[in-house]
Amino acid sequence: MNEASVSTTHTSRRVTNGDATIHYLDCTTGTGADALAPLVFVPGMSCVAHDYASIAEHTGRRTIVIDLRGHGLSSTSQSGYRLDDHAGDIAAVVDDAVPVHDGGSGEIHVMTFSRGTCYTLRWCELTDRAVRSITIGDYPGREIPMTQLVADNFLAGTWRGTPVASRVDETALRATFAQSAERPLWHVFTRLAVPTAVVRSGSPFPVTDDDWSRYAAIPGIRLIRFEGSPHDIFRHDRGRFAGLARESAELGDRQFER
Repeated sequence: MNEASVSTTHTSRRVTNGDATIHYLDCTTGTGADALAPLVFVPGMSCVAHDYASIAEHTGRRTIVIDLRGHGLSSTSQSGYRLDDHAGDIAAVVDDAVPVHDGGSGEIHVMTFSRGTCYTLRWCELTDRAVRSITIGDYPGREIPMTQLVADNFLAGTWRGTPVASRVDETALRATFAQSAERPLWHVFTRLAVPTAVVRSGSPFPVTDDDWSRYAAIPGIRLIRFEGSPHDIFRHDRGRFAGLARESAELGDRQFER
């Protein structure tokens, strides 16, 4: 499909998970590719779903983009900021956006950026959905513990020209950092054994050399360096990372086609 010919649209939707209301964008291409297994994209701590409203132009298929709780148009809950709570939000969105009771297969592909990675990997570990490919953007296969000092610096910063504090609710961010922990999730890749691509930026954090070596030791994972790129791997070329997710999804479609 010629990406330049795609005229994408997006629709805001909401679903509840406990006392949280989770917002997501349902992005479509308006072509027959929207009937393929959709791509679920979980972005990072500084992101909001509307940053990626036109992402289907590059992924080439229906793409679901999630606002993490306390981010963008999602609500801030009174509690529930552990790894499993965020994984539960993903589960609620997927069940709402890709219902299996309507005769669909329930198959999906996943794409993550930054801290959205650990939430997604935990969801992959818990779900009985058929995950057909994974594309990871600049994050290790583990949850990283975060301190309140990091939260202070985070909230004082900007992301893509706007204050982080206008993108993320402070209470939600501080609770997320307070409830974070070191948790390995590398085993999820081996268990799923699906087409997987991992991108590392030129930044020394959050993917360390040890993390990169750990990825390299997992059979079948495609490793890509965005040399010279900051952690925001969308900055210099907004379509490059999404294009890799498109490639992974196409490989997954072929691997599991009936």
